[in-house]
Amino acid sequence: MVRLLDKRVIVVIQKFNVRKMKFANFRDNLDPQGQSNFGSDYYKNPNLRPILEISRKINSSLILEEVFELVIKNAIEITKSERGFILLREDGDDDLQFKIGLNSKGEKISRDESNISMSVSNDVYETKESAFIECAQSDSLHDPSKSIFSLELQTILCSPLKFGEEILGILYVDSKQIQKIRVKEITDTFEILAEQASSAIKNAKLYRDLLESNKVLESTNTELLLAKKAAEKSDKLKSEFLAQMSHEIRTPINSILSFSNLLRDEFEDKVDDDLATCFNIITRSGERIIRTTDLILNMSEMQIGSYESNFSDIDVFSEILQPVYIEHKKSAKLKNLEFKLRSLTTNTIRKLDSYTVKHIFSNLINNAIKFTNEGRVTVLILDDDKDKLVVKVKDTGIGISDKYLPNLFEPFSQEEQGYTRKFDGNGLGLALVKEYCRLNNAIIIVESTKGQGSTFTVTFCN
Repeated sequence: MVRLLDKRVIVVIQKFNVRKMKFANFRDNLDPQGQSNFGSDYYKNPNLRPILEISRKINSSLILEEVFELVIKNAIEITKSERGFILLREDGDDDLQFKIGLNSKGEKISRDESNISMSVSNDVYETKESAFIECAQSDSLHDPSKSIFSLELQTILCSPLKFGEEILGILYVDSKQIQKIRVKEITDTFEILAEQASSAIKNAKLYRDLLESNKVLESTNTELLLAKKAAEKSDKLKSEFLAQMSHEIRTPINSILSFSNLLRDEFEDKVDDDLATCFNIITRSGERIIRTTDLILNMSEMQIGSYESNFSDIDVFSEILQPVYIEHKKSAKLKNLEFKLRSLTTNTIRKLDSYTVKHIFSNLINNAIKFTNEGRVTVLILDDDKDKLVVKVKDTGIGISDKYLPNLFEPFSQEEQGYTRKFDGNGLGLALVKEYCRLNNAIIIVESTKGQGSTFTVTFCN
């Protein structure tokens, strides 16, 4: 039953006791030819036959503005009204918001020109019940509503746009002419139209939101792609710069060391001890610069991907560990360290890149000696239970704190920072070791206790 509006509104409300027809009832009771299967005791409604086609048209579009226009045009045509409007309540809005207005000629009515009865619109929205009003100006028993009276309206049909339990807004048509609303022919059709409009509007809004989300996503992806390209370009430029500078530094340093060695050979026995010591200082300092530039150059090659690996069958014990061991024996002896290389397996041949594998153990052994002041450094090669080749570099040095361990393989990372640190270095050695292990399909793990020493374990998975 249609609800009676506020008594201040002068209206003639057409009440009806027949059950309201919903779109599902109507659709289910049409035969394939579109004829009604309702009995003769039920009313005949010429507007209901084309409602299926109207609903198909409305629901065929996902463009919100197109849906609005289709709904309003058909609402005006069905009710023979002069004007039609859709008002929605969007998220965050307290009031119904004007979305579209059309007159019977299909011309758009602007928001400022709309002048609809908001008392009826708000009442329908709040109560969720339709209101159908005839002869709004003719009842002399009540005070007229100001909006209806001032707008000179005679007929109003207004239904809520319901999607499930959600009220989207209202569908509204009105006229200044008195129109007889044949309840069973007009009002049910209007409510069915509002029901279908609700579904179409909801779908179109979801589609609009999806398009907007996609636009935002595409814009974000574009920005991320540009940022990624800029970062990659910057990183490549940095690496190329480092490689170039490393080359420019290493070349003159090699020349300085070569001429320094020539001068030492010529004058070492002809100068006093203090002056002779200068030759050793020049040599050690030059070698330190070369080590640093080599590390920078190697890291640059890895970062820009210019390093060309050469994999071949190599004996890790005889071709890698023994030469590196011999190379570092003098350094260990100068610090009075016990330095041992042991092999517990004969299966030491693997397909690896010789240059990078040599640098893995050269860096690990050099660090073990550098950070061990007393005790021993042990290099052990063995097989694990899965026949993988394992090399352990163990020392009794200063160890690594638990806090610093997660940053151990980061480039330019050092546990002691600043000019007061006790050990030289640039924090690139272990970063390169990590990259070289990855290149050779090897895994490196470290176990360390501060003040007691460290063990680096490299497992070759080939």
